[in-house]
Amino acid sequence: MKIENKSLKEAYALLEKATPLGCTDCGLACGAVCCTDKTGDSMELFPHEKELFISVEGFEVVDGEVPLLKCSGSCSREQRPLACRIYPLFPLVVNEDGEDKIRVIYDPRASRDCPLAGKRVRLDRRFTRAVRRAGKYLLKDNEAAEYLKNTSEFLKELIELEYKLKA
Repeated sequence: MKIENKSLKEAYALLEKATPLGCTDCGLACGAVCCTDKTGDSMELFPHEKELFISVEGFEVVDGEVPLLKCSGSCSREQRPLACRIYPLFPLVVNEDGEDKIRVIYDPRASRDCPLAGKRVRLDRRFTRAVRRAGKYLLKDNEAAEYLKNTSEFLKELIELEYKLKA
């Protein structure tokens, strides 16, 4: 997989070996629920990723406002898109004192199928740091930064709605 975009390349490199549970494949703990979910879900592609998966066997790119990637349910770690590499976390953009910063959160969309997210298990610090650093690299690219900001706003609204529904 040849990645041309510098920010995406750095993010992929940071997350190539980092996993939520450190040295353990978290898929072994839950039967790889995120990869074998039969609901027809797909993962959002970050900017500059669509080109990487257009003709890769086992993957289907679905065009839309944000391109989606459907997979066959199994792939090598090296083939996974960024959304899978950071799962179940998300590098949330917050603006502090006029500066965009990254705060790593459990992606609220993950809580429906990831046992780690549902129970808010403490993840490997190296993985969490890698997600944060990847988010910082992505902020350096205009398209990726816009995607992160838009998705962050959506996630903040989702978290607020979930909070209100529980109250």
